[in-house]
Order: sequence, then structure tokens, then C-alpha cells
Amino acid sequence: MKFRSLGLPCLAGLLCLPVSCSPSSSTGEGKAAVLAVPPPSAAVNYPVSGSAGPDELARLAIEHHPSIAAARHRAGRLEAKVAQEQSLPDPVAEIAAGSMAETAAGRTEAMGGIKQKFPFPGKRREAAAAAGSEAAAALAEVKVLELKLTEQVHAAWWDLYLADQTLALTRESRSLLEAVRDAVDARVAADQAGQADQLRMANELAMLDRDLAAAGQVASTARARLNSLLNRPAGASLPAARQAKIPSAGSLDSLLARAQSRHPEVAAAEQRANAFRHRLKRAELEKYPDITAGVSGAAISDSGLSRMANGRDQIYATLGVNIPLWQEPRKAMIREAEEGIAETEAMIASTRSELRFRVEDAWFRAKTARDVATLFETRLVPDATQAYEVTLTGYSAGTSSFSDLVETWRGLLAYRLQLASNRAQVGKASATLRAAAALD
Repeated sequence: MKFRSLGLPCLAGLLCLPVSCSPSSSTGEGKAAVLAVPPPSAAVNYPVSGSAGPDELARLAIEHHPSIAAARHRAGRLEAKVAQEQSLPDPVAEIAAGSMAETAAGRTEAMGGIKQKFPFPGKRREAAAAAGSEAAAALAEVKVLELKLTEQVHAAWWDLYLADQTLALTRESRSLLEAVRDAVDARVAADQAGQADQLRMANELAMLDRDLAAAGQVASTARARLNSLLNRPAGASLPAARQAKIPSAGSLDSLLARAQSRHPEVAAAEQRANAFRHRLKRAELEKYPDITAGVSGAAISDSGLSRMANGRDQIYATLGVNIPLWQEPRKAMIREAEEGIAETEAMIASTRSELRFRVEDAWFRAKTARDVATLFETRLVPDATQAYEVTLTGYSAGTSSFSDLVETWRGLLAYRLQLASNRAQVGKASATLRAAAALD
């Protein structure tokens, strides 16, 4: 069978196929396809259990927050580059026609061939390994984002807890003050106290109303923040922020060792360093030439000037190599990879240093806040409660002044609010510590 009867028409068809199948830019179909991609999902008011605590809310945030979805898609995008780097380049098909040379076998009617480039052994492997390391670094960054989002959810939870406790304690204190007002009114009615005490009492109640309004605004802000982390509307309902159990984190030395060796930020930096090491090997292989092999043929006419013309088609193989002549770009590739290795190794050291600070700072903050909370809970609040009750009884009996009564009441309220604040500080510091030490 003649080469021209089968090979050249098929080859021409192969060359024309991609052109005929590609979308025309003038029709705008390519742009329409891009615009048809749906935008990221907006906040959704999905249900949250009324008994959900900070750990459950953190799980929901990881499931629904768009930043986590974006990070996972980025990791998938980088993973898809591995197969691209492993693959051979597309073969090149060529066809030639027109006024061509005449051979002894007859006039050349057309020529065609196909060529395949084969990179030097190891180049594709190292490029694919570099892409794989970049994908692994992206996966580690997903875990980093999950840890940060979990820390933020726990912090927002404890902010909401403190705001709700401030509201509850202020309302309770206002009720106590109203009971004191009854005692003041009774003493004024018995001419045992002046109207100045009533005016001061009214002023204290007004100040509490001001504090209630401010605490309500803080609580609304805390709820909006928590809902934003959950990717829910700002006004979506949330469970009551109760005091959650805070597990002991363990010794400082063990947490430091864990952060240094197992934190995903360190893992991501190490994978980037590995990627540059593979790029360095790939760059060092650039001094070796690539091979291009091919098969070509020519369709020969039966007629020709030569009496020996027989129309026999020609088929032959080709083999070529590129000449790595220009070395400066290759040297620059090596320098780029070496600088990348030095950069990422320095980043690993910087990341470990930052993690050491974060772990130590959070550990001491959690310990101090826990100790102070224990002090308030076991000594200061009970003593202030007893002092308030004694002063209230003394004021009713005429043995204590109104100033003493207001002072002990203010002290009791301040201590109770400080206890709630210290509990929130323990929770927030523990959340930071768990994120810095990569504790699940």
C-alpha cells in the first residue's frame, strides 16, 4: 500500500483535528464557559445543636468555612501537576507538500513524519517529585488552617461566654441592688438615713443599666464573630456559651518537642525544601541533552524524468539531540534552586522559633489564668460575698454606712466578673496552646 494512499491523508487529518475542534474565540463560547462556573457558596444558616460546645463548633467551621475549601482545592490543583510533569511532551507531526525534489525513483509529491522528544533520564522524575512535594506542602497548609480556625472558634466561644456571664452577673447584681434599695427606703422612712442615699442608689442602678447595654453590644459582636467563623449569617441562633471543660495540656517540654517535630507548619516548610532539592537535581540534569526520535516518509510519484523511476515510497527514521550550548540559563536554574533550599531551611528555623514562643507564651498564660481563677473561686469571691452580707446586715441595723455597703457590693461584682474573665482567659490560652503544639 502506498504511503500517500494512507499515511499522508491520515496525518493531515490528525494535524487538522485540533484546529477544527478548538472553540472559536470570536463566538465568546470560552468566556461563557468561564463565567458559568458558580461562585463560592455564601453563608448558610445550617442547624447547630443546642448542646454543641466549642469542639463541635470548630468541627462545623472546618466543614463549612470557604478558606478551608480553597486550601483543599489548591492542594488538589498542585497534586494534578505531578502527572503533568511525569508525562512525555506531545509528539510533533509534520507534513510538507508543493514543488519538491525529484529522485531517481520519481518526483516527491509529499513528505510527512512524526517525532517524539525524550527528556534525559531523571528529568521528568525530579520534576514530578518537586511537584509532589509542593502538593504535600499544600496539604500540610490545610491542616495549619484547620488549627488556626479551631483556635479562632474557641477564642470566639470564650469571648461569647464572657459576654454572657457579664450580662448574667450584672443582671443578678442589679437584682441585689434593688433589694438594697428596699433597705435604703426603709431607713429613710424611719428617719435613719437621708435622701442622699436614695439618690446614690438611683445613680448606681443607672450605671448598671449602662453596663448592661455595653455588655449586650459585646455579646452581639461575639455572636456575629462566631457565626462568621461558622460561615453562617450574623444573626443565626447559637447555643448558650457554657463554661466548657478545659483538659490539661501536659508538660511544657513535651509540648515544645511536639511543636518542633510534628506541627504542620514545620511539615509544610520541609516539603518546600524537598521541592527545591528536587529542582536542584533537575537543574543539574539540564547539562545533558534530550533525545528526539522520529519516523518520516515521502510519497513518490510513478512518473519522473529518470528512466529508473518506479514510484517507490521512502520511509526512514530520524534521531536528534539538542545541544546544551548556553550554560548561563542552566547555571541560573541551579542558583535559583540553591537559594530556594537556603530560603526554606531558614523558614523552617524561623517557624520553629515562632512556635517555641507561641507554646511557651500560651502555656504560661494558661497556667497563670488558671491559678488566678482558682484564687478568685476559692477565696476572693467567697470572702467578698461574706463581707457584702455582713455589711448589708449592718446597714439595716444602722451599724454600717451606705458607703461601706456600696463599696462591698462593688467589690463582690468586680470579683465575680474577674472570675469569669479569668476562666475565659484560661480557655483562650489553652486554645492557642493546642494550636501551637498541633494537639488534636
